[in-house]
Amino acid sequence: GGIKTRMILYKKNFNINSVLLTNIVFAFFPISFIFGNLITNINTLLFCCLGILHLRSRILTTKFNLSIKIIFLLFLIIFFSTSLNFIKSLYIDGYEYSELIRLLKSISFFRYFLVLIIVYLLSEFDILNFKYFFVSAAFSSVFISLDIIFQYIFGFNFIGLKGFNHAHSYVFRNAGFFGDELISGGFIKNFSFFSILLVAFIFKNKNNISFLLIMLTICTVGMGILFSGNRMPLILFIFGLFLIFLLNNKLKKVLSVSLIVLFIIFGLLGSFDKKIKESFYVYYKLSKYIVINLVNTFESRKSEVAKHNVPKEDDLLVYDFGSLYPAQTEKYGHSKLFNTAIDLWQKNKIFGGGIKSFRVGCVKIIERTQNRLCSNHPHNYYLEILTDTGIAGFLLVCTIGLIFLIFIIKNFKFFSGSGLGNYILLASVISLILETFPFKSTGSIFTTNDTTYLVLISSIILSYKKLLAAQNSDNHT
Repeated sequence: GGIKTRMILYKKNFNINSVLLTNIVFAFFPISFIFGNLITNINTLLFCCLGILHLRSRILTTKFNLSIKIIFLLFLIIFFSTSLNFIKSLYIDGYEYSELIRLLKSISFFRYFLVLIIVYLLSEFDILNFKYFFVSAAFSSVFISLDIIFQYIFGFNFIGLKGFNHAHSYVFRNAGFFGDELISGGFIKNFSFFSILLVAFIFKNKNNISFLLIMLTICTVGMGILFSGNRMPLILFIFGLFLIFLLNNKLKKVLSVSLIVLFIIFGLLGSFDKKIKESFYVYYKLSKYIVINLVNTFESRKSEVAKHNVPKEDDLLVYDFGSLYPAQTEKYGHSKLFNTAIDLWQKNKIFGGGIKSFRVGCVKIIERTQNRLCSNHPHNYYLEILTDTGIAGFLLVCTIGLIFLIFIIKNFKFFSGSGLGNYILLASVISLILETFPFKSTGSIFTTNDTTYLVLISSIILSYKKLLAAQNSDNHT
């Protein structure tokens, strides 16, 4: 009897410890992004192993909802389009080793779908608690913000890494712990709303303290993004604050005051630091000319004119895109990439060129077509989906987007709550909207950081029923 009792206690303790470990590993994801792809991939592998240990056969026997089935279909399309192009290269164009690598990558890409369903199921079976991730994401964004602010003031971050200064006076970057990767502003933006809403949740019953701390948090992460030198993340961050203003009535007052204070701070910093002012002026001019060039390109495509009109250059500061596109100095870099993406899509309209096909196909495009540019990816999620998976994949993404929009409308009232589940879901929804905002430059959707982030945030939203149930339970107790 004693042995049996000890075995039961051991099994119970093992289950408790493994559940805690699984939650810790999941919560480590935001921090793993700081350490790079290797740590993120190791964390993903560990999380999948722990998830499979908990779920076992339930992964195969569970009936999934429509959203998850459509997402799975998208993963199948990615594999199918890559397979088609591999077969084409094997029997028509001539075998290349790079095509085999792309095929293998399309297979390994399914690991992200595995992460998604593991998160969903672990939540369904009350194994995963999102509050740990909530705290980790909030801490990470504030910590990186403070590190960037420190680097801006002193020229080096907490561990002595120096900021990046371009030859042109108006181009500056503070990447902090990210070193040579100039993505710190995007990282802060990705997790900033978790920090703001965590403060709102912790101090929701202390009005004055809550008001001050929320405003302080908004200003801290806002300045962190500003000093990173990443302009688009800052614009999206401000847009995200407006979205919270629209979705959550309880935070309208503090958000209004915080936005006013934030704009005052930005104005003062811009008047004292010419780099900041010139950086955003150049960004505005570049955005304007990219739009003009895209419109001209669209018109020229319609009229089948080979030579594209471009605006005069005398009022535009020369921006060196060489740091982004080696050995090339381009004023219209992004618009030329977009043009290249459309050309590539037209060659494979239905199923695209397969995963990471842009870097392969763009070389042939720029050899015979003007106003085109080559890179690893087209710097826009939607254009990358279009070129890599064609209309088939693009329509699936649009369907997922429509389901997401319907979900927001149906659960609009839930976003106004002040409970833990309300804020976790609200932070996730805002973060996903900003990350998938169509009119912005992005990284590749098929890279470790971008895909992992999208999958993590999406999996939390897909688990909304459990968050709703937990919130209702809290309200009744």
